[in-house]
Amino acid sequence: MEKAKDMYQRKIRIPDDIKRAIEVNGEQQSRQFNTEVIYQLRKAYGLVGNRSVEA
Repeated sequence: MEKAKDMYQRKIRIPDDIKRAIEVNGEQQSRQFNTEVIYQLRKAYGLVGNRSVEA
């Protein structure tokens, strides 16, 4: 729980070229990107397969 709270509170800096690519490719691509980032973060913290995440 503490890891998730800490991860949520941290801010990550997304490079400008990636921001521009997201804007150009539209909403669908940004949703796909966000989904992939969330998946990779869950994978990195060992949360993949654990659907019961506390709020």
